Amino acid sequence: MVRDFNVADEKGVGYYVGLITSCFALTQLLTGIHWGMLSDRIGRRPVILQGLVGTITSILLFGLSKSFIWALLSRSLCGLLNGNVGVLKSMVSELTIDHLPHQRAQAFSLLPLMYGLGSIIGPMLGGFLSHPVTNYPTVFGHLGAITDFLTEYPYFLPCFISASICTLGLVFGVFYLQETHIVHHEKQHQDSNDEEEALLTNSNNQSTDPHYSTFETNSSTGTVKVQHSPTPTLHSPPTLRESLTPSVMAICITYGFFALQAVFMDELFPLYTASTRENGGLGFSPNEIGLALSFAGIVTLVGQLFVLPYLTKKYGLLRLFQMVLFICIFLYLSQGIIRTLYYVPDFHGETNTKFWVWVGLLVSLTIKTIGHTICFTGCTILVNNACPRVDALGAVNGFSQCCASAMRAIGPAICGTVWSLSLSSTAIPFTIRINIAFVVLAGIGTITFILSKKLDAKDYETAHAREEVVHIKQDSQRIDEASDSRH
Repeated sequence: MVRDFNVADEKGVGYYVGLITSCFALTQLLTGIHWGMLSDRIGRRPVILQGLVGTITSILLFGLSKSFIWALLSRSLCGLLNGNVGVLKSMVSELTIDHLPHQRAQAFSLLPLMYGLGSIIGPMLGGFLSHPVTNYPTVFGHLGAITDFLTEYPYFLPCFISASICTLGLVFGVFYLQETHIVHHEKQHQDSNDEEEALLTNSNNQSTDPHYSTFETNSSTGTVKVQHSPTPTLHSPPTLRESLTPSVMAICITYGFFALQAVFMDELFPLYTASTRENGGLGFSPNEIGLALSFAGIVTLVGQLFVLPYLTKKYGLLRLFQMVLFICIFLYLSQGIIRTLYYVPDFHGETNTKFWVWVGLLVSLTIKTIGHTICFTGCTILVNNACPRVDALGAVNGFSQCCASAMRAIGPAICGTVWSLSLSSTAIPFTIRINIAFVVLAGIGTITFILSKKLDAKDYETAHAREEVVHIKQDSQRIDEASDSRH
């Protein structure tokens, strides 16, 4: 598309493509916190539905792009109007507030799972449906006004299909998406009007609500007085300053640095696989790179559905997160070894074949994909676990998303600069300069691991809501004991 805009020659196209890619993350950085805080006030459902409307609008406008400025503004509009990622995380957190850690991990993994599916299907839609009149003249070449329109706007069809998928999501959300935040607080507010209830009638029902905190038994009347938790109602959400506690800031900063190393690696992968061997790459063709990325997409699905819940249950979320970050440091450093596998004879005794290179690349991709899957989902759950109050989830998730968006905006520029400068520094020996980018990436991974080791398990491993449930059960047991002693 950018090439068709005629804004630069072939060598400069990548620069303008990078601007379009980064503008979404930059504009999302500006509004992510605000959408999250708005969802704390008016509820998750209306913000999510509005975000879908914004996405539909911006995608259609992007398909109508005939200039670089139009494309840039339409992608920026999508970032401004769509804060759904952080709000969806808040909704999943509220839906799983009383579940076990490995169950929460399985629920949160559905978000990147859907993103992974979209990452597989989306590029296929864009690749196959662009320029439909030219590529499929028998189908789109004799439709009159539609043919003329698709000739004038050759990138509208894939955008229209994407907008249609979003419209299906919007319709489904209007009819079936249930509010979690407003119902949560309205129920608490309604129950707070009943300060005295009979013990034998209602104590069991109250003990199942995770938002009560203490119970007091009156031995003379046989009634129970309910002391509600100080969590504010929907009309008094905390300020952003109150929401960003030290534990929240610590995990958000760690999340930001992991997002930086993840986008650095994702940007570096096509660079070193597509570059020639003389320039420190693997010399893979676009089709081979696409095949490798498709393999990574399959690994993502397996990792989300099976590996992540099992390892979370076995090691605990924070410990698993730290273990994977440590492994990633050595994974990044070992990337340069893959190109040396050209010199290893294959089963026919021939060298300079891609057999062992493929084996090394797929093994590396498997470890990297599962590791990043675990870390992204782990960061999301740890951020929600660190949230000081239930009605601050939107603000906290919006802030964490902004931290990640900021790093995703600067990550590709850092990666491209390091890769280009290292290859052009002829004063440095070839075997060293072709590995500089991986050393820098490992340095970012080391910083991320050090930050993760400073996270205190008691602030992140146990969800806030589960602590409330424990207190409720203990209070309920004390009520039963008091009742038995009275009778």
